[in-house]
Amino acid sequence: MQLFHSTDMDGVTLINPCADARHEIVMRLDGPDAAAADHPDVSLVHDASGWSLSVFPSGIVTFENLDTWDDQPRFMTGISRKKALKMWQQLACGDISGLQTFPWQH
Repeated sequence: MQLFHSTDMDGVTLINPCADARHEIVMRLDGPDAAAADHPDVSLVHDASGWSLSVFPSGIVTFENLDTWDDQPRFMTGISRKKALKMWQQLACGDISGLQTFPWQH
């Protein structure tokens, strides 16, 4: 079993959130309270590898390794909520190499 965790716009962390919980977290980016949230993004971290995907209300997704100080964050723009959730699923399953094939910008 892969160990991962999410952090929502209020800074609340869930360990191994189910698909429904991940969906709810990402969809809150479009909620009426999004502008007043403590954090402007939501994230999912694959604990064993340190890789993180953060999703912003604007459709920007960042991909970076939190355990490697010299790792340059990558990003993409125009990512739909559906695509972001698919990417989160890949990360939750530990498919780092699959995520690295996306057309990330530096």
